[in-house]
Amino acid sequence: MDGMRSAGCGVRPRSRVRMAGVAMTIACALIVAACGSEDSTPDVPTVTPASAVAAPPAGAPPAGTVVTAAQGKAIAATSGRFYVLSDDGTTVLRFDRTGITGPGTPGARITTPALTSLIATADGSLIGAGPDVVVRIGADNKVSPTTQTGVTDPTVVARTADGRVLVGTVSGSVVVFGKDLSRERTISGFVRVDGLTVSPAGVGFDNEQVVVLDRAQSSVTPINIDDGSKGAALRAGNGATTSTVDSYGRVLVANTRDGEILGFFGKPIVNRFRYPVSGSPYAVAWDQKRHLLWVSATAVNQLIGFDLADGEPAERHRVATVVQPDSLAVDDSTGALYVLSARGGGVQIIDPTTTLPSSGTP
Repeated sequence: MDGMRSAGCGVRPRSRVRMAGVAMTIACALIVAACGSEDSTPDVPTVTPASAVAAPPAGAPPAGTVVTAAQGKAIAATSGRFYVLSDDGTTVLRFDRTGITGPGTPGARITTPALTSLIATADGSLIGAGPDVVVRIGADNKVSPTTQTGVTDPTVVARTADGRVLVGTVSGSVVVFGKDLSRERTISGFVRVDGLTVSPAGVGFDNEQVVVLDRAQSSVTPINIDDGSKGAALRAGNGATTSTVDSYGRVLVANTRDGEILGFFGKPIVNRFRYPVSGSPYAVAWDQKRHLLWVSATAVNQLIGFDLADGEPAERHRVATVVQPDSLAVDDSTGALYVLSARGGGVQIIDPTTTLPSSGTP
């Protein structure tokens, strides 16, 4: 546990939650063998990939502001703006937070190649990935020339501090592109790649830690994007779905099927906590301004804020959301939190000034 304390996490020797020890972690490790082919499937134990639990009709009014005109399948936020990727992936809607006057406020339309995922970067631009393409969208709404990637089945995209772009695939590979989007290497051997987290600078690691979430194995696996090697995979319950990383480099995972959130940390990475969450946890996002982990509970249309300062989750807020809150985004520059409905409910905006009710959960 010393490594966690040195990272500023303040883990106490005896936790109230189910702390996973090193011996248990090693017992759960799934040693993933490298495959000879980029598209080959490893011979490893698998589970049926979990997904978000269907939400009931909307109940309590959502907290904050709702923009019903913001419809789509993915959301990203940066520099006082949020962006929504259309269901067909060919349009990105841009909304300036200060320009929101009502639920029907239209967004500026940015036409793109067909995209499946979208992320925001600290410089105010966006990176989108789709079949055989990666594009950059500038703060001026201009789309960079399309880069042909040869990746036909992208699932997620991530960016490193030095500007490299990582693309995960349905077929179980992570493709590493240089800052100029030239293809550097392919790291295969997963069943599928559903999440990619990159540790922030200054967390005490020798270099950035990149961790892959594989829903089919319900596992997390560190990878070295410089030499293509992989660490031991750790089991993340029986139905892990989404992941994020906090200020200390902890990888935080929603285990939807088992109704819990999990925390992983260290080199080698180990399971630090497992904490039960009611309402079927799904989307996760780290809020740098409030220092909270936000988790959407789709079965009850709620958003839950957890304080991790003590090394274990402590519920602080539980608020009503738009229906089917499957996607979250946080604008690190402003602290605004965005919740995207997967059932036509639009985007819910929770500004730092929004008064949030304290949770009644001890």
